[in-house]
Amino acid sequence: MSVRRTDPAPGDATLGIGELSRRTGLTPQLIRAWETRFGFPEPVRTPSGRRRYDARDVDRIGRVLTLKESGSRLAQAVARVQEEPDDVRSLSVYGELRRGLPHLGTRLMRRDVLVAISRAIEDEALARAVRPVVFGAFQREEFYARSSARWEELARTAEQCVVFADFTATDPDAEPVTIALDPASPLLREWAVVVSSSDFAVVLTAWEVPDHDSERRFEVIFTLEPAAVRIALDVCTATARAAGVTAPDVVPLAGAARPSGPAADALVLRAFDYLQGLGSGDL
Repeated sequence: MSVRRTDPAPGDATLGIGELSRRTGLTPQLIRAWETRFGFPEPVRTPSGRRRYDARDVDRIGRVLTLKESGSRLAQAVARVQEEPDDVRSLSVYGELRRGLPHLGTRLMRRDVLVAISRAIEDEALARAVRPVVFGAFQREEFYARSSARWEELARTAEQCVVFADFTATDPDAEPVTIALDPASPLLREWAVVVSSSDFAVVLTAWEVPDHDSERRFEVIFTLEPAAVRIALDVCTATARAAGVTAPDVVPLAGAARPSGPAADALVLRAFDYLQGLGSGDL
């Protein structure tokens, strides 16, 4: 897994148009056309007149492409991304999916049911996915500790494996990479598992419902939809980069491939097996 420490100041305009083109898949001609038509992305000009772009423009362009793929017109997609907050600490996987793909359904689930589905995704990623990119949000370090052995196993075969929680410090050399969330980050209230590879892609994200009797319950989005996986990946990679961690071979992600019928069926069946274990006390 090739991970390096980078300058955590994301506001510097350091990318030339060629590098932005390489990272986003847009041609330099198209980037300039968007700039002329929409004022997006907005470069800084060097004294010699060369364009320089903010590293965050990679994620912004990715989100525009995701919205366009999900049915938005280009002008609408650009306008929506331009309205987003600049501070990545305010980004939320759950919130971005609800805002960007409002047709996605949600379900209220108990914590034990959510654990069962999470484990099914993790196991299916181990069994099926080819060099996947994997992100996990655990809220608190103590919650991650309960699953750390499983995620260490995932990290051994993943292209990139990153976990977010209230860690005391970010460790880019750990496997998986551990990222300490800012105290203001909405991810501190979220549960998320995001997997993307050439043959398997899925996102599970959940927002904890406060003060729901004595039992922890979550409002859950669980989907194999490629546009949803892409949005989740954009949020996670932006959050990782804001912490000073990047994996250069992962951006741009080629887009989440929709799993084949057998892959989706295997995931559902594995989840059912874990859910059956709830009743028998095996989980």
